[in-house]
Amino acid sequence: MNSLPAAVMVAIGVFVAAITIGRWLLVNDTLSNRLINRALAWDLIGLLAFVAVGRLGSADLAFDLFAIFGALTVANVFGFARLLDGADMGTSARRQRTYDAIAAAAGCVVLVGTVATRMGLSVDWGSTVWLLSAMPTIWSGLLIIRACVRELRAAEATAKERLTYCALLVVGGYSAVASMIALVRTVHGTRPDQAGPAWAIGTYATLVLLTALIGIPLWNALLAQAGLDRAGRCCRRLRPLWRVLTAAVPEVVLESASQGTGGSASRLYRMTVEIHDALVQLKPFAPDAEAHADIREYARCIAQAAQAKADGRSAPVIATGRAAPLALSDHADELRYLLDLARAWPRR
Repeated sequence: MNSLPAAVMVAIGVFVAAITIGRWLLVNDTLSNRLINRALAWDLIGLLAFVAVGRLGSADLAFDLFAIFGALTVANVFGFARLLDGADMGTSARRQRTYDAIAAAAGCVVLVGTVATRMGLSVDWGSTVWLLSAMPTIWSGLLIIRACVRELRAAEATAKERLTYCALLVVGGYSAVASMIALVRTVHGTRPDQAGPAWAIGTYATLVLLTALIGIPLWNALLAQAGLDRAGRCCRRLRPLWRVLTAAVPEVVLESASQGTGGSASRLYRMTVEIHDALVQLKPFAPDAEAHADIREYARCIAQAAQAKADGRSAPVIATGRAAPLALSDHADELRYLLDLARAWPRR
């Protein structure tokens, strides 16, 4: 299996390491994410150990180490596949402890076999553990296939979600089929690390594709951290409007907003709520604002009302009659309206 050029191996290792470290730091909030991260970490450690020890000329030891870390990887992949397929979340932690214990026991068996081999005994426990690990890998692939087919058949799935599930379906299908083939080849005496260049290319290509899929939430998290996601962009567009309105009506600012907690999505939600509340509070200062059909005229009236409130002037009239301008059907319509209002807000 260690038959790719060294530069390619290094590039793959760096890519997987970057995604793994990034996910541990930014995408580690749910059990599914933690299982993915742990699987990535064990797989990366196994890959590094396999390459490093193999380069030193100890091919058998390299394979045994890869089998040990591979068993731990499979345990976490299997736990994730069960969750993706709809397993009970309430018992997931207990199930995962069982999977991890089995994987650790398999690793101990390989270590015993490695020591026995060093002592002159012919015990190939690495191939045995690899053989046994193929079974949950096949099962995991089938569970992933079933979950992806179910999600692809769902009418509410978006185009982006369908593309992701299609790619995951390919990975799950390849993993199941490849593990079946490897299982048969191992039974007939061909060790997985001696399967040839084509097998190595397929294995590493699958690893790269799977890592790229797993890296999508990391990319989204990085965009959110930088404020470059959709919610962050909306926050920046609303900020001039929000700053003037909350300065005029500071009592509408929520406590969590003043502490600066939460991501861009929660910040956007708080900003829309605060702007809405400020507009309601400013109605008495601009009783004729809602009569303007043009949003630019409405924005001008509200800006004047905010200035009057900020200057400490009393409301001249209590507005009555018309409905509030934000009586819209849902939050998406309200956000569009506020973005239009921010775009029309008079610049000083």
